[in-house]
Amino acid sequence: MRDLIDEARARQMGLAPPPPPAHAPVLRPGSGSMPYPPDPGSATRGGACAAERVQLAGGALNSLMVHPFITPFEQLYRRLPEEGMFEPSVSPSRPFAFELGAFTVPERMALALFDLRPDIYRLSGLDAGDFVPVEARRFASIMGFEVTIDQRHMGNTQFQLDPIAIQATAQAFTQFQAPAARGAAPPPPSVFNIAAANSFGNAAGAGTALMPQRPTRYGPLSVPFMLIARSKQTVQCRCVIFRPVPAPIAFIEYDIAGMLFPTEWLDAMMECLKPIDRSPR
Repeated sequence: MRDLIDEARARQMGLAPPPPPAHAPVLRPGSGSMPYPPDPGSATRGGACAAERVQLAGGALNSLMVHPFITPFEQLYRRLPEEGMFEPSVSPSRPFAFELGAFTVPERMALALFDLRPDIYRLSGLDAGDFVPVEARRFASIMGFEVTIDQRHMGNTQFQLDPIAIQATAQAFTQFQAPAARGAAPPPPSVFNIAAANSFGNAAGAGTALMPQRPTRYGPLSVPFMLIARSKQTVQCRCVIFRPVPAPIAFIEYDIAGMLFPTEWLDAMMECLKPIDRSPR
């Protein structure tokens, strides 16, 4: 009521109120590039700002859960030492090779391997039956481990477990090519030395695919890693000893771990991983 009296008195004094502005901009965050906030319970659609104002059941737990069809997989193989591992006759040309374990993927299933861990255990020296793993990469010039899928080595790997002498020439890493004509220079000694070092495991069928005792996989650690075994394929883990073991060991083990799921899921995931074909039609 008092506001009305003040307004009438202002008119009697000739003080008219200012006119309203012809245009008043609506304040919005981001200089007008952001959408209006939605009503409670509604959703914002479009662009990178899409967000659901809904609390899902379980919260962040949904991103950690997997379908029951995705089965955790792990196999741990352990083998006791045998007399043949310590025989002086063991050499690169006469290695002592044996299977640590094998696994055949069930029908209509696929196996994705993410972790490989070969290991060697020794007696702890404290209590009977107490074992501890040896240092990483120990016995690397004595034995090696390999994993194959249907008798094939996966990936492009080369492990020179058998050291070779330092080459004094610049031709140490050149590949040998047959001389084109008589009188051509003979190949450098490094060619034969490297060939001998690379073929030391061929007697066991492994060659340079033998991996030293190290955790936990093939290839670089800074990129994702996965080995795929499809339906009815066999994963085999082997150990090759190409020089006599100089110390007593308790046992040798190999641990492989991954996920087992339907093969249709693997095909769908691989299809999603393919790059978009942008070639002109």
